[in-house]
Amino acid sequence: MKSNNVYGALLILALAMIVSTAPMAQAQAQPRAKASIPFEFNLNDSSMPAGMYEVSSLNDKVLAVRNMETKDARLVLASLSVQASQAQGTPSPKLVFHKCGDQYFLAQIWYGQSNIGIAFPESKHEKELQLAGNTGQPEVVVIAMK
Repeated sequence: MKSNNVYGALLILALAMIVSTAPMAQAQAQPRAKASIPFEFNLNDSSMPAGMYEVSSLNDKVLAVRNMETKDARLVLASLSVQASQAQGTPSPKLVFHKCGDQYFLAQIWYGQSNIGIAFPESKHEKELQLAGNTGQPEVVVIAMK
């Protein structure tokens, strides 16, 4: 009988700890924003269809890019950061794509909370398209996030 009481007390204590830390975890939640992307694009050598996307930061180095309609998601490492100039101030939340021919590549994510954004290195495929097209710099396409 005593062992049942001990297990019950431990279970209640564990549940209380989980419930008490849940608001703290939500308060520390990383940025998340949504954007409607009207074209198919490449993200780390993966093709992503057009649609409504949610971009969230899981921590300082890992991002999740999730298609809201298909629920398909990609985790990406944020290996590079870019900084907006002081004259520009804090950029608005946006996604920046490079367009090479008829293909789009996610290049940067700006959450709009600071003047620091996340940049993705050019993929091998993007570099090949730039060389094949002899176009030099790709066209830059910006999609606002909310």
